[in-house]
Amino acid sequence: MAAYYFSGFIPNSSPVKALALTMVLTLPAFTSCSPSPNAGGGIGGTGTVSVSSVSSGTVSKLSNVNVSGLEYDTSNALYCIDDEPCSTENKLKLGMVVLIKGTAQSPSQGSMSRIADTITFEGAVEGIVQSVAPDESGLVLLGQFVAVNNNTVIDEGIPGRTLRNLRPGLDVIEVSGLVADDGYILATFIMKRTGTPRYEVQGIIKNHDVEGKRFEIGQLMVEYSSADVSDLTADGTMNWNNRLVHVRGDEAHPRSEVPYGATLLATRMKPLGLTVEDSAEAKIEGFITPTQLGAVAVNNHPIQVSPATAFEGGAANEFVLGKHVSIHGTLVEGVLDAHVVTFKENLQIESNVESIDLQSRNLTLVGFPGLSINTDTSTLIEDGNTVSRFENIRVGDHLKIHGKLLDGGQAVATVLERTAPSAAIVLQAPLQSAVDPRMRLANINIDTSDVPDSEFVGCFGPIGRRTFFEKALIGRPVWGKGMLSGGIVAWSSVGING
Repeated sequence: MAAYYFSGFIPNSSPVKALALTMVLTLPAFTSCSPSPNAGGGIGGTGTVSVSSVSSGTVSKLSNVNVSGLEYDTSNALYCIDDEPCSTENKLKLGMVVLIKGTAQSPSQGSMSRIADTITFEGAVEGIVQSVAPDESGLVLLGQFVAVNNNTVIDEGIPGRTLRNLRPGLDVIEVSGLVADDGYILATFIMKRTGTPRYEVQGIIKNHDVEGKRFEIGQLMVEYSSADVSDLTADGTMNWNNRLVHVRGDEAHPRSEVPYGATLLATRMKPLGLTVEDSAEAKIEGFITPTQLGAVAVNNHPIQVSPATAFEGGAANEFVLGKHVSIHGTLVEGVLDAHVVTFKENLQIESNVESIDLQSRNLTLVGFPGLSINTDTSTLIEDGNTVSRFENIRVGDHLKIHGKLLDGGQAVATVLERTAPSAAIVLQAPLQSAVDPRMRLANINIDTSDVPDSEFVGCFGPIGRRTFFEKALIGRPVWGKGMLSGGIVAWSSVGING
């Protein structure tokens, strides 16, 4: 199958596939401020073109559901929630990751409109909580590390809407989110369940044992001898390593040979994806993962990037493994031709304000020389739980910032929060380089010489210095934590996600 390239040519593709892509790319485009669906699919009234539209992403609006920036009329939509029968009742919640199939209509004049036919929700992982991080940065269930960030929605069914009130070994939760790496899920929504768990997990297959009919996802062993695997075997491929899948099971139990290990007896498995091979408009949010051919994909869909592709919040050379992106384009035989690639948040930083430029609305932080934090009209500025203004920030204030890295030692903040005074310092960003004892994140050099071996951490606990630097791949999210003393940073721990 074709994969990820920077041209308009698909190597090793059939003449039919190349012709199909050519037809899609040359038909008249809709008039729209966003990427336009470029293919036919029917005429929906005088002067109106109606084509297929499919999208997968996080729900940001419930009435006329908005997913990753695309808004759909849901007047006649069917909602398919987990394994429940589909119905017209909207049970969605903000933060859920859903799949929408429908149509996009563009009149000869006016803005584009979209109509949803079906909206499907399936959790990223459900099971009994195994562990909760002391700092509430994440939790473990079914052998998966579930990370939370400033955008994660905690449902009101969890007391206080805080992870600290979850009871390991007792509480059953369902997480909606995006698979970021092996055994690592970024949660967009977390809710509590009652009764018997309906075990499920999404993740990247590794160590597939074809004869033994088992494989691993994170610290979870999946045994599938009695499962329906027809969706995975449809293409005749039995090597499933690196495939992103959704697994359901009816029984799970501990697995003692690895920390926070578990075993799941699967009943049904299927690959993740948009569930269609062709669509004139397609949009998908996710993390860039490898394919079996060594190329890259998002939710198993190989991505085609051409010279005409627009990049927002980042550059073409940043389109690498592990990046969180939203891609808008055209789907042809399972390949997503990217019209626009939007990079999502990849920076978390915490420190005290060193300098402020009110005119340009940017600032610098103590301990991070050369990194300028910019704000714009979309930046959410908070003071505790109160919305605030950039003009209220002062030198010496302690800030927690989420944002996106740009070229040249620049970053743009999406959320900037002023907190109580503190000497704590935190930096999480894609790894630029790592040679023991030094690593580089966001153009900041971190010397780990004084970090104890026990404070080199993976998702499931200490991994030691040697393993950390072996696993520290370029582009992978890495964090460092420490304390400020007289403007000097003393790094005390470092960690790697995934």
